[in-house]
Order: sequence, then structure tokens, then C-alpha cells
Amino acid sequence: FRSGLGDTASRGDNESVSSLPVVDLGRKAKGITAGSSHACALLDNGTVKCWGGNDFGQLGLGDTSDRGDGADEMGALLGAVPLGRKAKSVGAGRNHNCALLDNGTVKCWGYNGEGSLGLGDNLHRGDDESVTAVPAVDFGTTRKVKTLITGGLGWHNCATFDDGSIKCWGYNDGSGTLG
Repeated sequence: FRSGLGDTASRGDNESVSSLPVVDLGRKAKGITAGSSHACALLDNGTVKCWGGNDFGQLGLGDTSDRGDGADEMGALLGAVPLGRKAKSVGAGRNHNCALLDNGTVKCWGYNGEGSLGLGDNLHRGDDESVTAVPAVDFGTTRKVKTLITGGLGWHNCATFDDGSIKCWGYNDGSGTLG
């Protein structure tokens, strides 16, 4: 895992967490989420920054280059995900992310092999295009999304709406994950 500390060394196995350096994002973080090899933070100005592994464009920076494992890749040098709006929350799945935006819409980027991005196809997004060009998830309703949960180490997501209803999408893993 690329910890955002300029190398790939494991931390916490030979030292206490209190002695670890702080990850520099250039601003204060309001929230954080982690996938299998990447992490994202919601910053105090409504932007999102992601670092770590980037095989499928899950960092949302228009390429597949990893960030945070080398010098001069973090802080002000780490670009924000170009969402086109301010984010209210962000969640990471195994190799994808979704953000709830300030207008109640949801944008997802990264791995899309099982429909994780909710766009009706299986094309990865954010690996060779700007996330601003990625369409918002079409929920087929005029309801606004209130909360968004991504599947942690999975490839699925769920959203709750302002009327209390829920929709889930992505990989259903044969055990009814999507309800």
C-alpha cells in the first residue's frame, strides 16, 4: 500500500501509531476512506484527494500512475479529483470510489468490471479521462441522495434517498449483497 508518506514501507508493526508521520494533503481532512490499495480524503473545502495504487484510475486523476509512494507526490502537489462540484462525502470500494456531491448527485470512478460505477456498462473511468466528464449515476428518480455507502473491499454501493428508499448497484457476489 502506498501510504502517502513517500515510500512503500509498512508502518505500525515496529512502532506506535503515535510516532508515525502525518499524511500531507495540503488542507485539513473532514473524512477518509480506504480501498484495497488506495485511500481518499474529503477535505475541508469540499474537494477530494486520493492516493495509493491506481491500476484502474481510482485516484481520479486521468491516468494510472500511483501516488504517495515517492517524494514530492503529496500535499499541494497531489491534485484533487476534478468532480465539477463540491463533495459532501466520499467512499472507497476495492478499486473504485464514489462521491456524494453538494447537489445530491453521485459520481463514481475507477474499476467498473461488475457495474460498480452504476453507469450501465463495464468501462473503467478516471484512468484516461477527467472525472468531470464522467456522468452522474442515473437513479431514475427526482429524489436526492442523502447518504452513500461503498462496499469497502467489494465492488458494490448503496444510496439512501430523501424519502427513505434505498438503491444498490455493482457486484452481487451470489449472496444477495444488493438486497
